[in-house]
Amino acid sequence: MTRPMTHRMTHPMKHLWRYKSCQAAALVLALWAQLNAALAHAGCAVSSNGLAFGAYRPLSVGGMLVSSPVDSVTTVSVNCDLASGLLGYTLKLGPSAAGNTIAPRFLANAGGGNPMAFNVYTDAGHSAIWGDGSTGNVITHGVLNGTFQHTLYGRIPAGQNTLKAGSYSGLLTITVTYNP
Repeated sequence: MTRPMTHRMTHPMKHLWRYKSCQAAALVLALWAQLNAALAHAGCAVSSNGLAFGAYRPLSVGGMLVSSPVDSVTTVSVNCDLASGLLGYTLKLGPSAAGNTIAPRFLANAGGGNPMAFNVYTDAGHSAIWGDGSTGNVITHGVLNGTFQHTLYGRIPAGQNTLKAGSYSGLLTITVTYNP
């Protein structure tokens, strides 16, 4: 019996948030993939263009400002060739380093204070969290010949009124398991 080959990639996330007139600037979640010998051996390449969130308002003030969720969409591409001899793959997304959880994930503020909650979903309705299979769903694909696009949806939930202005960042790990 052949064991599945697993490879872990760590992806930096960065959230830049500057507070001006009750508004925050931008959050950038960069999911990126660097190939190494294990991926090259498998005949697959993984890439992403990242998630970029716009302005975020953490506070609701007397009907004048209303906190609302901020969403973003990205694509993770998996490009494999038939020569790899594998039958499929599974993509898992691990917990955030800040808080070490999947539901929710967190970004840490470099200046201290409470972390910012966010998550990554496999559906546009933000109901299916991309996780590790124990918490949240995994992404699976049964064919390893060609380029496959997986659309992912990020969300920062509304009402995080204890956040301090600052720069938020963290790490996520994507685990790619190749199935023989």
